[in-house]
Amino acid sequence: MTTVIEAKNLRYSYPNGALGIHNASIRVERGDILAIIGSNGSGKSTLLMLLGGLLKPSHGRLSFFGEHIVDPRKDLKLRRKIGVMLQNPDDTLFNPTVREDLEFGPAQLDLSKSQIDARIQDVIESVGLPNEKLAVHPSRISGGEKQKAAIASILTFDPDVLLLDEPFATLDLQSETLLIKRLKESNDLGKTVIIATQKLELTPLVADKVALLGKEKTIEQIGTVRDILTNSDLLRDNGLAPPPLVQLGERLNLKDPPLTVDEAVYTFQNLRNSSKKEKTPLNS
Repeated sequence: MTTVIEAKNLRYSYPNGALGIHNASIRVERGDILAIIGSNGSGKSTLLMLLGGLLKPSHGRLSFFGEHIVDPRKDLKLRRKIGVMLQNPDDTLFNPTVREDLEFGPAQLDLSKSQIDARIQDVIESVGLPNEKLAVHPSRISGGEKQKAAIASILTFDPDVLLLDEPFATLDLQSETLLIKRLKESNDLGKTVIIATQKLELTPLVADKVALLGKEKTIEQIGTVRDILTNSDLLRDNGLAPPPLVQLGERLNLKDPPLTVDEAVYTFQNLRNSSKKEKTPLNS
């Protein structure tokens, strides 16, 4: 596997002295879909911005694509490989129209107008952003549409690594499903995806690895989605409620609680079938 981002003992303090992240170490491989989870104020956004090269660490070492970079904010070559969507869509959308925001990234790649138009059309269809919103100022569209536009502005840039801060925050169920599908498709094409999210119930549908941030603003544990999200004690110790299906599995004393609706259906069908067999009288 090729390591695309490696952080060792990262610490970041904001100009006002507030601690953003403490002693965080993580390695992200090419093709990973990593979810960063943690309670409010645990440092998810700070870690995402550090891994996206938008912040210079106060302490520690950051490497991108095998190269140690002291101040990634100043590395233009890196900016072409990594795309970051910030938590507030207004921080990502800064042009007079949504179309211009979506054109901004691919315009840096010397693509033709027809190539840019095709890329925009593909992306807005994949995230469910209506065509008629392209000519509108970002401030005049709904919160959910802003979220889609901000995500689309990163996808049209088509970087090697996508970092999205709370991408599902204001999306409805249909839009969540569309975005998960698009992120999985991007991953199938070799893209690396990192998301910071509080929606633990969606994490199994999109991610394969999870990094859990604790109350001390450090990474408590990194593991598979199942290892982390079914460890209810670990989650609760770090200020998070286990996903609803995991809580249901706990109440039913299931050894392997389901993480998705499909898993739940399969599990409960098996339980039902087992119960029927136990009640069937033996032939005399």
